[in-house]
Amino acid sequence: MDHPVESEMSQHQRNLVDLCLEEGQYEAAIDILAQLRSPNHKPSSAHVRQLLFMALYSAGDRGQDRPRVDLSASPSKRQKRSHLLPSHAASLASQQLLVSFATTNTPAAVIRPLRPSDPEPEDDNECFVATESMCISRCKNCWQILVEGFLDRNQPLLSTPKAKGKRRGDTSFTDLSEVRAPIGETAWSILDWLLLLFERDERANPTLPRHSPLLLEQLGSPARRDTDPPLAIILHCLQQSDERRRMMGSRLMNLLINLSFTTQLDFPMLVVSVFNRLSTSSLDDISSLFDNLSPSLAVSKFKIALYQRYFGESSDAPRIATGVRPKPQVRAQPKGSPTKIPDPPQPVSLVNRHRVPSSAEILRLMKADLTTPVNPAVSAFRIKFELLVSYNLFQTLAAPADVDPEWPNLLRTGVLEETLDAVFGCKDATAAGECATYRILLDTILISDC
Repeated sequence: MDHPVESEMSQHQRNLVDLCLEEGQYEAAIDILAQLRSPNHKPSSAHVRQLLFMALYSAGDRGQDRPRVDLSASPSKRQKRSHLLPSHAASLASQQLLVSFATTNTPAAVIRPLRPSDPEPEDDNECFVATESMCISRCKNCWQILVEGFLDRNQPLLSTPKAKGKRRGDTSFTDLSEVRAPIGETAWSILDWLLLLFERDERANPTLPRHSPLLLEQLGSPARRDTDPPLAIILHCLQQSDERRRMMGSRLMNLLINLSFTTQLDFPMLVVSVFNRLSTSSLDDISSLFDNLSPSLAVSKFKIALYQRYFGESSDAPRIATGVRPKPQVRAQPKGSPTKIPDPPQPVSLVNRHRVPSSAEILRLMKADLTTPVNPAVSAFRIKFELLVSYNLFQTLAAPADVDPEWPNLLRTGVLEETLDAVFGCKDATAAGECATYRILLDTILISDC
């Protein structure tokens, strides 16, 4: 169902919110915005930006208030500034309202202050949160606002009227040499909000294969896509003990994989980037990341390519030739013959054409050794197990034209079972250990499918 056309909130509605913000009545302003929320009216870009500022300025930042106060200011000004800082209740209310907007309005309308392609109009409101939140509009992408201490690092530009005219990317940091976590403690709710927007954008996008154009915008220009920031976030999520935070890493990975399944993002580049970051991680962490991904064709293809890297293999070769074909010559119609109506143009496929290995290649890898240096704790048997399971799922989900006809034959004729016996050992109900476990699981997953 199509989303209703969204118009801007009226000037009168925006003024009601701005008046409360100017007086430091943040919770009242948030309450008014919540009442004005409607699928027919999108929130102003400035108000979303100010909500983001208040949401990021939550309880974890309270200990950083002192360095942010200008000691050269008079005591009355310092007291006024302290009074204007968002309360913990205002921060929580901002986080909740951002999620409400994300579920009510279109993702493109809500994420406007963070879109590189959609410069925010000049904000004529000079209240405290309007001025302080301008650092968000100067970011090159959404990942920058998540970095640990983002608001504190932008302190030199805060409260500077001239900074309002700066372009995106002009954000200054107090100490570029200091290594910061890609997600600050106060930014987890914002990451969750961004993932919600990208996932809704992906579902609403009519172009197949499904992907999020809004996420693609956050990866830089078509000439140079940069996946390092989101991959750093994914790795940071993996290191968390909180299951919900780990799940955010899987959600972001799923979105990136779906993008790489199209021609919009370089598939081999993403595979190599992920492998380089994860090859030193334990396979339990990698499995934890991938187990939470949707069992889709895109995910299966990506996992196959990733596990190939452990054998020094790659799937860079395209399935079809890329050479220039000679231009077909138009044949003249014989006189008196009816004019043939040309077929309607077929839609251009956006599916990347990087090939999946053949069944014969998979069997060869089963007998090969790992050639890429990896974490010593990574088991070759586990890699081979994961590769086989991913390959079988791909063959199950793929369109008939992409299925290797030899794969079901290997299952039916027993050739695959013989290979499993040679690699993992023969089936034995009394056997124990890693190989026996994988052998039993593979027998259940693969052999039972034939």
